[in-house]
Amino acid sequence: MLTKDFLKRLLALGCALVCVLALSVPSFAEVSNLTYDECVSKYSASGWGKGYSRTGTVLDIDVSFDGASEEAKEAWKLVMQDWLNDPDYAVIFCLGSSSFWVYANRISDFTGFTYTNNVGNQCLQFSSPGYYFYFSYSSGWSLSIFNTNNRSNSVTSSGSPLYRSAQSLVSDERNPRTSYILSDIYTLIVNDDITPDEPDSSVPEVPVDPPKEPEVPTGNPEYVVYNTSIWLTFFRWVRRHIGNAVFVGFLVLAAIMGIYLILRIIKHYSRQ
Repeated sequence: MLTKDFLKRLLALGCALVCVLALSVPSFAEVSNLTYDECVSKYSASGWGKGYSRTGTVLDIDVSFDGASEEAKEAWKLVMQDWLNDPDYAVIFCLGSSSFWVYANRISDFTGFTYTNNVGNQCLQFSSPGYYFYFSYSSGWSLSIFNTNNRSNSVTSSGSPLYRSAQSLVSDERNPRTSYILSDIYTLIVNDDITPDEPDSSVPEVPVDPPKEPEVPTGNPEYVVYNTSIWLTFFRWVRRHIGNAVFVGFLVLAAIMGIYLILRIIKHYSRQ
């Protein structure tokens, strides 16, 4: 029989278990996906979208380094040419109404989040200084700030949306704020006005190799161009050297043999 004292103990045990589970379950950062049109509506008061050129899922922005230091230009080329496609580095793009900024640093140096000036300026914290580029719309998206001080780099910039390259970092469980990701933009093209380096005249020009065939990822049937199994290789050889008629004959013969073997197996086990 269930006594009153037993029920009290059971209730206390249940409360204790709930508390333990609540403490053991980590809290995850909230990442909210916003489409381009939703951003235009959400930030309509500040005129979000001016200065950006959108074509479907592609977004273009033209930035200027007119008057910028050589250090800033060299750092920009390093980030956009080397770090951008390097999985060891994070390159974060924040698209504001009157500001566009880019921050780059090594992913392994990421230590968490902090705040500067006010709670709206949420910052990614790194153990090493990264590169920070701030472009202002009022000056034609020209570079207004360049530094390597990791304590002045705002990730959400008062809630402005981020390009999808930042999602893995802002999804970290230590992020106590909501971060917004531009969900329907899959390609971000940043055009700059930095003059390409002139080729060294003392180095002889080397002919450019013909473009290589693109590497095909393995394990995904949507991207498998050829199935290199022995049977299909044999069938392709037969079709190429003997003809389609014989190739069809091989297929029919293979189908008949397969059906015959299946029937024999069924008949064998039906006798047992």
